[in-house]
Amino acid sequence: MKLAVIGGGSSQWMKSLMRDIYLLESAEGGEIRLVDPRREAVEAVAEMLRAFNRMRDKAYEITVTENRREALDGADFVMTTFSPGGMEAFYHDLEIPIKYGIRIPVSMTVGPPGLSAALRTIPVAYEMVEDMEACCPGAWLLNVTNPMSAVTRSMNLAAKTVKVLGLCHEFHAFSGHMDRIFGLGQPDDVDILSYLYYWLGDQGFDYTIAGVNHFIWITNATLNGEDVIPRIRQFAIENWDTKSDHTGYDARANYNAAKLALCRTFGYLPIVGDRHLVEFWPSLCNPRNGYATKYDVIKTTVDSRIHRAEQATTEVHRIARGEQDIDWTPSGEEMTAIIDGILTGKQTRCILNLPNTGQIANIPGDRIVETLANVAGEGATPEDAGELPGPIGTLCQLHSDIHEMTVSAALSGNRDVAVQTMALDPLSAGADFSEIGAMTDELLSANREWLPRFFA
Repeated sequence: MKLAVIGGGSSQWMKSLMRDIYLLESAEGGEIRLVDPRREAVEAVAEMLRAFNRMRDKAYEITVTENRREALDGADFVMTTFSPGGMEAFYHDLEIPIKYGIRIPVSMTVGPPGLSAALRTIPVAYEMVEDMEACCPGAWLLNVTNPMSAVTRSMNLAAKTVKVLGLCHEFHAFSGHMDRIFGLGQPDDVDILSYLYYWLGDQGFDYTIAGVNHFIWITNATLNGEDVIPRIRQFAIENWDTKSDHTGYDARANYNAAKLALCRTFGYLPIVGDRHLVEFWPSLCNPRNGYATKYDVIKTTVDSRIHRAEQATTEVHRIARGEQDIDWTPSGEEMTAIIDGILTGKQTRCILNLPNTGQIANIPGDRIVETLANVAGEGATPEDAGELPGPIGTLCQLHSDIHEMTVSAALSGNRDVAVQTMALDPLSAGADFSEIGAMTDELLSANREWLPRFFA
């Protein structure tokens, strides 16, 4: 197996994703090629992988290169976990909009912060797939880079033979809802993927998940043939806040107050962490509710992200030196399960971000949508999700339009389209309309180094 990782110096992702690769029984060795401009970080990951070789008795050749085409040459699989500009650019994405009245907790998906991140990421993603078509046609591209929808859309625009899969783990929190609402929690001896995609079905629970990334909903659900959407609605009415389930306060925890509020109003339960969810609904994240603190969501600062990355880098160094033990339990990420299925010829059920070929009836074709799907050697086949109901479909359609405009602005380097995109995003309601152009210009200027198409 030849695997190229674009963003291979990402210590947080690589520690878990590569551990899963080394757990694969279907691959005993091959090549793992790491691409990252952060030389020290990527060399540390390479040393960790060489330690994994010894620990797991594997025979992977580990190489580090800054030459992307060299890494892609003949690759079977390509993983992408990159962010042009890193934390420096992300600081601008997050902090500049605050001056204009826009403050959100995560900033990797929507709003001016998410759009700014997309503008610098999309061209790199597009050009990388062009390189794949030249160097490894027909290869599988497994993307975890955010903003997921817009980045995956740009990848598909460049793809001719490359098979692009957008992956996100937010859906995995579904297990907690199943336990509280139906008493069908994840058994201790069943891993999360088997639980979601097979075990629940064996218990008679069938469901449909649909939406756009970080904004997915359970739109249909039956238990032994009974429609149980009314039971979900009743649970939301009776449970206004599940924070009491937690003994401490964690900025990254899912306390569910926001999703239950939306379910009470619109009749369907969103399946995503509240910290992402509130960013799609300005009335859930504004000064009157303390920018979502009323719903137990707090902002993840750039400093906290840097600290978390530094901790992960320290762990990578310690693992490479043999100073820290490894828990060889699978992470639950879907990427490696998909690779295993392809290598062994098995079909794998999963949740994917794919072009809309009709799986969601009321979203335009080719837009990136998130639904259940099945992956086999010939590619991915989405499951039919029908229509997104009422206002949920309306808002998903709007964000789908914004994704299209974002990709257009990023690939053309058109400042006016970028301003229009910022102005259309619902979160820009926090700013004065007359200042949106100035905010866009300030974001573009701050990240100029990573936006060559805007400053050619």
